[in-house]
Amino acid sequence: MSVYLTAIGKQRFVCGLFWQSLSRPRELEQEARALARKMAFDLMLLRSEHGAAQAGFAQSGAAARRGLPSLAAAVCKAVASEGAYYDGRQQRVHNWLGAFKLPDGMWAYFAVRDANFLPNGDFAGSKEEVLERLHGDYGLGGWNVVIGDAELAEYDFHNFNPRQLLELLPRGRGGQPRSRRDWALRPVERRLGWRHAAAAGAALLLLGGAGYAWWQQQLRLRGEAERTRAAAAALAGGGRAAAPRHPWAGRALPRPLAQACVERLTLPTAGGWQLDDYVCDAAQFSYTWSRQGSTIAYMLASVPAAVLDLSGEKAVYSAALAPPAGPDEALLEQRALLEPLLSRLQLLGLAPKLSRVPPPPPAPPVDGQAAPPPDWKAFTFTLAAAGLPPLEVAALLSLPGVRIDKLIYRAGAWSIEGVMYAK
Repeated sequence: MSVYLTAIGKQRFVCGLFWQSLSRPRELEQEARALARKMAFDLMLLRSEHGAAQAGFAQSGAAARRGLPSLAAAVCKAVASEGAYYDGRQQRVHNWLGAFKLPDGMWAYFAVRDANFLPNGDFAGSKEEVLERLHGDYGLGGWNVVIGDAELAEYDFHNFNPRQLLELLPRGRGGQPRSRRDWALRPVERRLGWRHAAAAGAALLLLGGAGYAWWQQQLRLRGEAERTRAAAAALAGGGRAAAPRHPWAGRALPRPLAQACVERLTLPTAGGWQLDDYVCDAAQFSYTWSRQGSTIAYMLASVPAAVLDLSGEKAVYSAALAPPAGPDEALLEQRALLEPLLSRLQLLGLAPKLSRVPPPPPAPPVDGQAAPPPDWKAFTFTLAAAGLPPLEVAALLSLPGVRIDKLIYRAGAWSIEGVMYAK
């Protein structure tokens, strides 16, 4: 999903944020920042309506910049405040779809379920693209209303509310749309303002050499304390078997791996050969082609490093991949991980197949001490993307302890295999 910048009157808005629900009411900022870091976003905003809290994320670029407001947040605020007309009266609405024509000819699309944007429910595209998404989501059922431009009435949506986009935006002087501070994107990482930075710099200069010497002394004391604790731990654990290593630690996170794999799918019809499949994991990506009336010469002219089988009918090309290593994050409980994730996937028509993985065999005892058992459970999963871009699916899977084993592109469709770890 790409971020799109549009102007309504003199006010600019961004569309296409990636939305995630938040579950810790007293720690919304901390939870949102932690999610942003895990998913490699550097801009965010928070919204809360009808008791539902969400964070919208974006990566800085030509369209997404600090201070730009989210059109989705603005429209959702208006719908939450005004409600919609259905079942014979104006009332609160928690499940709605919206499609609005933008002044530049593009269309904005919103999908809100249980007062939360779906992860891919904030989108801008051509009218054809938006109508395709609208009809696809509408077919899932369970929506209270469809809100949008009057020209959509011809599609006979149940409980259709005709509204113009300008009607849903607050106005300033001269009737121009205006923004609110809480709709604006802001950096995930806090930064000191120039006044604070200048004051801090002046204080450091005043402290001078005395402060530096004190800090060096603190570092020395801290290092000695760490070495003492490490020695004590080594002595105390000398006769104990080591705890099993966390298998998710160091493995690439779903989104960076999917990004790397998608970027390398550049040779689907090399030399006029037909692509049988493209398989990508954290170590390598690999193409397999069938000749289909072309020739070996054409293949080698396109991919000189391709390897042909003895018959000359099949060709393979592989290359190394090295996505960034993921962290050894704390895991969620099984229900806290699986139930919300499966529910979000089901809303998008995705049905992963899960299987419980038997625990690894225990390590040999050390000096009669048995190794502690693993403090996690593992579930393998396979998932057909069902027409969704793999990056969107990977974003949904970007939760603690979820790792992708491989992505497979075959016959024009993506599938994903991986493992989910839970407490």
